[in-house]
Amino acid sequence: MFHRTLCRGYVPLLFASLAPAAAMAQAEPKGFYATIYGQYSQIGSSDFTESGAQGAGSGLRAEFGGGIGFGGDIGYRYGNGWAAEVEWNYRRHSLDALQRNGSNLARDGDFASNILLINGLRRFNLAGGWTPYVGAGIGWVQELDMDITPVGGGADRSYSVGSKAAFQLIGGVEYALSRSWRLTADARWLRVGSVRLDNASGNPGGSAGLLKYNPLSVQVGIRYSF
Repeated sequence: MFHRTLCRGYVPLLFASLAPAAAMAQAEPKGFYATIYGQYSQIGSSDFTESGAQGAGSGLRAEFGGGIGFGGDIGYRYGNGWAAEVEWNYRRHSLDALQRNGSNLARDGDFASNILLINGLRRFNLAGGWTPYVGAGIGWVQELDMDITPVGGGADRSYSVGSKAAFQLIGGVEYALSRSWRLTADARWLRVGSVRLDNASGNPGGSAGLLKYNPLSVQVGIRYSF
């Protein structure tokens, strides 16, 4: 009885509150847009094994610092609240520590990615020029690259992998500065999963795996509507 009463009382109110936003979304003009953005990104630590004659072996733990990224997109608004876009993203995270049993084995390094994505967005126009949006995307990882500069000298070691799938969730807001120019700010969770990277230089026949690459980022951009 309680659930029926709740549905009868609150569900119509919910639809009534969403109706103005839906109507404004449908009134949005059609057209292309382009965006460029800067990004701050974080990824979690990874336990992994570095095989090969020059590798550090098993029981390793990599700790990464905050990453800096940039990218852009070209999209199209369909005039009904929906939009689709093609996005390019590059980001780099510093390798703060490569540890085993409390000892640090690296003095420098990084973990970087280059990714192409196709995103679908649902947009909600509000009064005052604000447009919140949510979305999701699927992508192709052109390259993941990890570089390690060991403690005590020795050759740098580099590992890479490509042609991996990616998925991301998006939530943000857009603010109109003029008819054509807009500011954007959003948060994105990108998931590639656990990957094995093969030797690129410094450790012939070696590999690094499995490393987790699931960054969470915030970004600010400028968007132009054509």
